[in-house]
Amino acid sequence: MRIVSTFVSLFLSLGFLACKPSDTVSPETLTGVWIESSARKDTLIFNPLYQGTPLPNTLRVDRGKELNSSGSLLPKIGSGLYQYELQGDTILVQSLFSSSLKRTGYRIELQGGKLKLENFFELGFNQPATATRTLVRL
Repeated sequence: MRIVSTFVSLFLSLGFLACKPSDTVSPETLTGVWIESSARKDTLIFNPLYQGTPLPNTLRVDRGKELNSSGSLLPKIGSGLYQYELQGDTILVQSLFSSSLKRTGYRIELQGGKLKLENFFELGFNQPATATRTLVRL
């Protein structure tokens, strides 16, 4: 009986150790270039440099370019600059190209060097999240 309880304790301990807690998400831990891990087409740059100085609480989304209906090559929807604010496990974003002052919240988590972020950029600013994307630091 004692061996059974020892094994149960051991398995429970291993289970708790296997569950990694999320790292603290802060502007400092986010600063830099992150790329979406599966398709590797969307790039997010937190606190990008402008003339050698980081722009605090600014996020640049680079999604590539596409042809529009008139044949012009333009940045994909959702590309651009955003102002962001972190509140716990939520990132509030506001497009700097929009006249709207509305900020929309999306879930964000940093775990084991991977950033999990609800996709606010695929459909354009101020839309419901389409999925959660995993990004890795470049």
